[in-house]
Amino acid sequence: MTDSFRAAKLARKQRQKWWSHHIPLAYAVLSSLFLVIYLGFAFVDRHITGWLTTAGISPSGVNLLLGTVSCGLGIWGIRSRQGLGTGWVLIFAWCLLSGIVTLAKAFSFF
Repeated sequence: MTDSFRAAKLARKQRQKWWSHHIPLAYAVLSSLFLVIYLGFAFVDRHITGWLTTAGISPSGVNLLLGTVSCGLGIWGIRSRQGLGTGWVLIFAWCLLSGIVTLAKAFSFF
């Protein structure tokens, strides 16, 4: 058991040492990863209402679905991610508030 632990620790130290010698590459990898994830979410966010409307869901149904998912994600994040810091709590609170606004649009309060 200790041999596998030591081997994993040594491998982790070697990876850390390699990345510490290649700081610009690490920044490029992290920035590219963030960009790919952001563009993927932006693409889905831009087209999801059209896709759901094409699937036969009414516009108020789309707002109801997206508001429910957004509220659920916000509540889940605030309840379970309190140890990550105020930044994450603010992101999840923003998600909760946007879900409430979307639900209000679904029920025609605005």
